[in-house]
Amino acid sequence: MQKNTPKLLFFSVIFLCLIQASFISCSQDEDLIDLVGLEDPDDETVDGSDGDNDGNSDGSDDQDTPDLGETDNGPDFDSSEGLKIDNTPCDYTLDGIESNSTLEIACRMDLGGQTITVPSGVTFVFAGGEIINGTLNFSAQGTIDGDLLNKDLTIEGDVKLDDPIFQFYPERWDIVQGDVNLQRAKDNSFGIQDAVDLVHSLEGDTFEIDKLDAFFHGKGGFNYNIVMPSNFHLKMTSNTHLRTFPSLDEYSTFLIMIQGVENVKVSGGYLHGDRDLYGRKDNLPRSHTMKIKTGVNVVIENVHMSNATQDGLAIESNRFTYDPDYIGSNNILIKNCVFDSNSRINLTITDGRDITVQGCTFIDGGVDTQYSNSMAPSCNLNIEPHRSRDSSGNLTEYQRVSNVTIRNNVQYLRDKENTKAGGFLLSHGYGPIIVENNEMTYCGVSFHTVDGVVIRNNEITGAGINAGSAETYDREDFVFGNEIYGNKVVYPEGTALNIAGNGVLARDNELEGTVGVAFGAGSTDSSMGASNCTLSNNIIRASSRGIRTTNTVKNVTIDGNNIHMLPGANFSMSLGNDWSSSSSANFVVSNNIISGNKSNSSTGAPPSLIGANSIDYTNNDSGDIQINGGRNINVSNNVIDANIGEHGILFYDDAPNSTIENNSITVYTSQTPLNVQCITQANGVSLSSSVNISNNNSCTEQ
Repeated sequence: MQKNTPKLLFFSVIFLCLIQASFISCSQDEDLIDLVGLEDPDDETVDGSDGDNDGNSDGSDDQDTPDLGETDNGPDFDSSEGLKIDNTPCDYTLDGIESNSTLEIACRMDLGGQTITVPSGVTFVFAGGEIINGTLNFSAQGTIDGDLLNKDLTIEGDVKLDDPIFQFYPERWDIVQGDVNLQRAKDNSFGIQDAVDLVHSLEGDTFEIDKLDAFFHGKGGFNYNIVMPSNFHLKMTSNTHLRTFPSLDEYSTFLIMIQGVENVKVSGGYLHGDRDLYGRKDNLPRSHTMKIKTGVNVVIENVHMSNATQDGLAIESNRFTYDPDYIGSNNILIKNCVFDSNSRINLTITDGRDITVQGCTFIDGGVDTQYSNSMAPSCNLNIEPHRSRDSSGNLTEYQRVSNVTIRNNVQYLRDKENTKAGGFLLSHGYGPIIVENNEMTYCGVSFHTVDGVVIRNNEITGAGINAGSAETYDREDFVFGNEIYGNKVVYPEGTALNIAGNGVLARDNELEGTVGVAFGAGSTDSSMGASNCTLSNNIIRASSRGIRTTNTVKNVTIDGNNIHMLPGANFSMSLGNDWSSSSSANFVVSNNIISGNKSNSSTGAPPSLIGANSIDYTNNDSGDIQINGGRNINVSNNVIDANIGEHGILFYDDAPNSTIENNSITVYTSQTPLNVQCITQANGVSLSSSVNISNNNSCTEQ
């Protein structure tokens, strides 16, 4: 097996001494620049790949942590004292090394540009010295101590590290920390990549970095910096800061690139983007702090990613889904990371499956800063595979996302006035997509054209849940089976839950807002709205309207909810439906209990306003009802407790083909000078003969 170092000027290899003696050599590295880097990986857009998109296929509800085949038991690497090198020149050479010998290097051995052939079975051990300015070519089964590796030593032949865990000392790899120029930032990239590739070639599987604070620019047309190999763990500490150097190119640095590899872990450290370093607010180069592009079995843990000009972390795949060579990113765990103030999206998933995001903190995704503006869609997390339809309506899926779990995360905005920033946005995808046990402040969660979304047991303050889009009304092919349950939402300044489009079940939530729940909103085309949806067994508190429906509502059931109207509320329900078909819309509002404190009636509930076509309002316990037009309205078997001074059921407009029957109505005639009645119509309103007001409604006057 032959291992070659990258084409660097790595001088001198660690060759050790003699047969029985151990030799000492000491020396301190000085930074060198202008190292030659590796060949660039595949171009960003190649064979159907797309620079910033992702996709993939099916998945399951739960996922296991990818098994990287390595252990991580010890404490963090501490490089604060550096690697102490004795730079005393060695008084011997590597001539005459015997096979299967062990050589301790305790002095500085300068190979003078030579290539030394090392016999089989030789082991080099770091004993405080170094080997520089040459090449060690191992014949067979060689072993070398990782502390002997440096920028000035080339390693060739059949050799591996004595320990698969390598500890990185920046000063030994031509890394200049602090403020640098562009060329120096590029050289930093070459230096760290050379070290990564060398360690991997020597069968190292863990690359530890501690104290490092340096700028990197990257290599090639897309400015990749650290390109991760397979079966490899990049392990950083809280002292590790990788910074993006501002670019003159279309692309700025991708600090860490995981492309076409498997069994990769990146942990710890701070990755700093460059969005605020350009002296202008817009038209910035495109950068991510990290990208996964066809990564299989990947763990990203305890990494802090901030201030990229686009995304903190992007998960995608090399090729489009219809390519026969397509392999999607899969089995990915993003755990306990912090995403902060990346310009476009803190974390985006455009292609992949079996992805878990858990225990992370999302802050100010897509926020404007003092020095740079954000970019749409301006959110904390986005699932957005690219797909399109041709003129005939045929769908092409360039990318695909499925089986994603987003759990136990925290997302918030530092300033609640930044309303366009933050939020979890599930644009397109295939279920199951689970959003559970997250804590959200001033930003919520929404979805669009997806199936199998489950939003459960989240706590949301100062924002709401947007379940679907009116544009996906009646789209049973792509939007179905979406559930929202067990959530607590408190949004005093807005709507706690918006339901639109197709196929939503919302149950057993605790919802508080100006409006508790809205159906069908979001389209200027009134033929769209909400279809095949159910709202059941929720506790709803609202300061304006408990439930509101607009546009067209089809096969919608609102059942068994407990609705409490807060002081100042105008209507308990405002129910509209622009249903235009001659058949029933199957819009049912039933078994709801509505209360409030509008007056001294038993329920105190503000009135419900009905102006809908094709609605059944049955078996509810509510305040008085006002009918404001519509047709085919059935109000039956309700307990109606009118507010003092209000009629039980009042027609403000005609409602042809409507029925009022079997209702138990209470009005408070003795407590108001007004002439109140159980069922009546406003002055000047005439009812069609098709309006059936049955005699079996009971009327109680108090």
